[in-house]
Amino acid sequence: MDEVIIISGPTAAGKTAKAIELALELGAEIISCDSVQVYKHMDIGSAKPSQKELAQVPHHLIDVCPPSRQFSVGEYVELSKIALEKIRKNKHRAIVAGGSGFYLKAWFSPVCDEIEIPKPVKDECEALQKIGGADALKEKLLSLDPCAAEIIDIQNPRRIRPALERVLATSKTLKELRKNFESLPCPLGGFPKKYINIDLPDAELFCRAKLRAQKMVEGGLIEETKKLLLLGIEKNPSACNAIGYRETIAAIKKNDFSTLAEDIFLSTKHLIKKQRKFLKTQISF
Repeated sequence: MDEVIIISGPTAAGKTAKAIELALELGAEIISCDSVQVYKHMDIGSAKPSQKELAQVPHHLIDVCPPSRQFSVGEYVELSKIALEKIRKNKHRAIVAGGSGFYLKAWFSPVCDEIEIPKPVKDECEALQKIGGADALKEKLLSLDPCAAEIIDIQNPRRIRPALERVLATSKTLKELRKNFESLPCPLGGFPKKYINIDLPDAELFCRAKLRAQKMVEGGLIEETKKLLLLGIEKNPSACNAIGYRETIAAIKKNDFSTLAEDIFLSTKHLIKKQRKFLKTQISF
């Protein structure tokens, strides 16, 4: 069985170009590993491959979900399995390219706990959040699991509710749930993999990121985001908080675009640091 080549690294390092170059050389197809490129109509802000690039090499896991609906890592895993099967039927190699943490991690280790949350539990957490916000969820979680802060960032509202739902649904602590989770098989394992990390020195990478932010704004990001607002992007927290779109939505609401490119660059710079840390500590290869 041919090994799957996985190309990752921080934003703006040149992963797309490297993946296309290698795909053309090997006669391979590309599976995207980007949590924003999965959404339709989110082209400029996600640095989606151009129509010319998409025509050069078959791509999978791009434009598979409307921007108004949240796309899960579980869906990513299932669609990646389907893409792999198609690629192998075509007798081609598979190249995975992108830098989205949990999508990438799915190729190396468990990412989905397979716990089903009963509707009454979801309703209870939703009601609690409406009444008291993230603080109420945090208080409830700590009352059930006083050591929860050792496992998750309880200051992050997006982490608290899923954690509370799982504690309520299973009557287990987060430490117990993590132990069970770590024993699960890798969802996209079972075949050899070759990992290629693409990175650049800070000065060069930050320069590329700054230039890219400027080109996005000049290339129609504001108009693209206005259309996405009409398509319901704000219903989807993952999409509307994606770097580039989050800053543009805020600028549209203020009707002030004077610092938009710089705001996007600063957020991208912060993301690059997070990506490097994640790749160093969370990816085993």
